[in-house]
Amino acid sequence: MPLFIVFLLAPVAVAIAVYRRDPRRLPDGPGEDVPLRLLRWAADLLSPQRAEWGQAMLGELAHLTGRWRRIRFAAGCVGAALLMPPWGRAAVGLWAMAGITATTFALYAGLTVHYRLGAGGWFGVGGWIALVVVLLICIGCLVGATVLLRRPGIALPGLVGGLFAATVGLALAGFGAAEQVTYVPTGWHRGVALLAVPGAIGAAGTLWRRDPAAGRRVARLAAFSAGLLQLLYATVAVAVLGGGGPPDQDGGFTVRGTVSDRLGNNIVHLAVTTLSIALVGWAAAALTGQLVRRAPAPVDDPVGEA
Repeated sequence: MPLFIVFLLAPVAVAIAVYRRDPRRLPDGPGEDVPLRLLRWAADLLSPQRAEWGQAMLGELAHLTGRWRRIRFAAGCVGAALLMPPWGRAAVGLWAMAGITATTFALYAGLTVHYRLGAGGWFGVGGWIALVVVLLICIGCLVGATVLLRRPGIALPGLVGGLFAATVGLALAGFGAAEQVTYVPTGWHRGVALLAVPGAIGAAGTLWRRDPAAGRRVARLAAFSAGLLQLLYATVAVAVLGGGGPPDQDGGFTVRGTVSDRLGNNIVHLAVTTLSIALVGWAAAALTGQLVRRAPAPVDDPVGEA
């Protein structure tokens, strides 16, 4: 497999690793089947006002028998959890991430069809294969974000951190479409986008919950959301410019080649953004946890009470 495909699939590998590390995913006993896992996932997305409803649905599922009957019940509960208000922060974040992912892929697919990129594409790889790679990356980021959104206290700081990282990255390049497709980061730009911002997100996540594990989760959620936000913005820029705008530095491209090259650069930027925030943010969260110890819980004094 070409090295660049391995690099582009890195967010998918991160998402799989996050999913496999979730201890709640593992079976607790013989009743821990797919419908139960699905319903638990949905219950974790509920707002506090609907937490009792989620527990009631879990109890009702325990009394149902038959695989398809349990699957139908769990699917109906998932739909109710995601569609019926009031929504929790996790559910709102999930809908926002799903909307960004769907819009990005639809734009990318539209550009692939409009400019007939299926006959060309990245480095001799067909445009349809590139489209499949984009789909896998987007799904990987969405799955990783979904797992993290379920964690208590992670949704808000993680999504805010992702918005902050995406805004800083776009500001460094310039918000115009032409600036997006011609941006070449300088040394200090790389330091800010790849070190300072991810480090600040990881440290802030640890301080937010006074827990380095929470800081690491915040950094990962920020990585997924920032990557998808920047990919959406950059894809819109390509859709606006097409093959026009400032000439590419390499020169000599056809319109189709120019569009394909710009879309390919967007995916590389997505991978770099996601990995840098996840890795640097993880390290910063762990370091902050060592520097800022949680205060020990007070010990009751039975003598004093007497």
